[in-house]
Amino acid sequence: MEYEFVKKYLEPKKTGNVILDLNPMSKLNLMFVFGLLPFLIQNYWFGFGMVLFFMAVAKLAGKFQTFFKLYWKVLLLFGVFLFLVKAAFSPGEHVLYQLGGICVTTESIADGLNIVSLVLAFSGAFILFSKTTPMEDLTYSLEKKGVSHVVSFIILSSSQTIKDLGNNAQIIMDSQKARGIETEGNMLQRAKAYIPVMGPLILNAISSTEEKSIAMDARAFSAPVEHTFLSELPEVSKREKIFVGLMDIGFLVVLIWRVAAWVL
Repeated sequence: MEYEFVKKYLEPKKTGNVILDLNPMSKLNLMFVFGLLPFLIQNYWFGFGMVLFFMAVAKLAGKFQTFFKLYWKVLLLFGVFLFLVKAAFSPGEHVLYQLGGICVTTESIADGLNIVSLVLAFSGAFILFSKTTPMEDLTYSLEKKGVSHVVSFIILSSSQTIKDLGNNAQIIMDSQKARGIETEGNMLQRAKAYIPVMGPLILNAISSTEEKSIAMDARAFSAPVEHTFLSELPEVSKREKIFVGLMDIGFLVVLIWRVAAWVL
């Protein structure tokens, strides 16, 4: 049993899923390629196709539930709002509906669908990346590329602090609810219940920051020596390098094509 425990940290960390086991830098590269590609194509059918593609990838990675739990909020809050604004106020010639300053045209609907597809495509790529890439793996890869361990710690600490604040806020809200304080209802009622939470939440965050600084000092975080790592990531395979390289080449081809079309 002790051997199995030690072996877990001696071997490169793998999950057995091809998507999850991609190198974090490869996934970061692909995030920008797939997220920015709809901005070059400028076709909402392609943009919405990318949205379905991200959902399929999340399903194959076993992260669909956590991915869609956040993604549907982006779809509802930003997607619907942007579409309604663009459809109601963008100029166009073929009028479908008009009321006062609101003028819905076929062109404005197309503009609305286009901007929504761009927002959903890029946000989908970013959310998929965040859900399939542990932040500690990303910061580890950045350090391997020469990034300072201070910068990588700031990135990791910021990400973890956001999660901790959300968890602590939920714990405080549950304790308030257990005391009989109404925490559900309309937006005004929720705001009244959430305001008293801010004080303990901020104090807890300050206390947590102090604890982290003491722990870092005790572990000689600023010592001018090479740092060690608890686990190792697997080496990037040739197949992965070829795949990412082909995606980059394809992106550059589309970029050159679009630039040439704009110039000419």
